[in-house]
Amino acid sequence: MTNQSAIGYMILAMQRKGYTEEQIREIEGSMLYMMDMKTEEEATQAYRQF
Repeated sequence: MTNQSAIGYMILAMQRKGYTEEQIREIEGSMLYMMDMKTEEEATQAYRQF
């Protein structure tokens, strides 16, 4: 999955739950930062441990 696809899923989920565009953009920025700082394996591990 590409970063754009992952962010697209996040946008769709947040829109479905009624988040504002400002809130979505804030999370998008955080996701882009984490995608630069962490590996895909680290993200998978975080998901499994959640």
